[in-house]
Amino acid sequence: MIAAIGSFDGFHLGHRKLFEAAENLSRVMSDSWCVVTFFPHPQLVLGHRTFLPLFSEPEKDILGQCLGIPEIIRLDFSKDLAGLEPADFLGFLEDRLFIRALVVGEDFRFGRDRRGGAGLLKELASRRGWEVEIVPHLATPSGRKIGSSYIRERVIRGDLPRAMADLGHPFMIRGLIVHGDGRGRTIGFPTINLSLPRMKVMPAKGVYAGGVAFGKAALPAAVNIGLNPTFPGGDGLRCEAYIPGFRGELYGKEVSLFLFRRLRREKAFPTVSELVEQMKTDVKGTMAQWERIEEDTKKFMACCGT
Repeated sequence: MIAAIGSFDGFHLGHRKLFEAAENLSRVMSDSWCVVTFFPHPQLVLGHRTFLPLFSEPEKDILGQCLGIPEIIRLDFSKDLAGLEPADFLGFLEDRLFIRALVVGEDFRFGRDRRGGAGLLKELASRRGWEVEIVPHLATPSGRKIGSSYIRERVIRGDLPRAMADLGHPFMIRGLIVHGDGRGRTIGFPTINLSLPRMKVMPAKGVYAGGVAFGKAALPAAVNIGLNPTFPGGDGLRCEAYIPGFRGELYGKEVSLFLFRRLRREKAFPTVSELVEQMKTDVKGTMAQWERIEEDTKKFMACCGT
């Protein structure tokens, strides 16, 4: 087995370079390849309590399937595992996986206090007869390293185009459609209400041009993430999406929601009629953004809806 190993908060363009290397090596060695990661995320175990991953574990499974990852293996992460010496960490892997080769990024660290780096990994792996391929990090034309921390920061600030550029796909939220207040239907904009994952970074409150995928379909959607200030009295952060022209029933189904660009901040409107006029503008902005989305991206979204 050829294993691309890492924490993998999400699967961005830099990670895809690792996966490509693992797939190429699997052809050369006539063996299967997989992604090996850890759960819970190491940062959660090691005391970074404010850390929120880009994607939930079910979301990563969906993204991995649509990115062509044949298998994702999750190893239990604990403080005991983090405290292993580098050589013992490789022994931990050897006890659980039949490894012939490892593929890691150049900044991969392992063992107690992150003592192990690429050089030590090659040395220790060679004693076990394993091949090791070190993949250089991927950078933007300006020289900035593509990484999860930057993407997370962009998402939190509502800068979805830059997050999408590094991810290689739109930011996704997967959730169950639940009953809302039903108010949108009364003003001509029936919405779906998405139950939000608990352990996941969320974008800044506002209205977004986006899309929704379910079954084998991907459709445009105007998305509001926030507290619905025009109609106070809600119970925390909400995610509602209006799908232009859609009149089907989605209650109780899981869908994948994608965000392309923040159209505006969330605000309270003095009257319902003013809200309706703004929603018409939001829908126009959503449709204009939808037309700019490449067909391959829409196909990827549709894949994530199944």
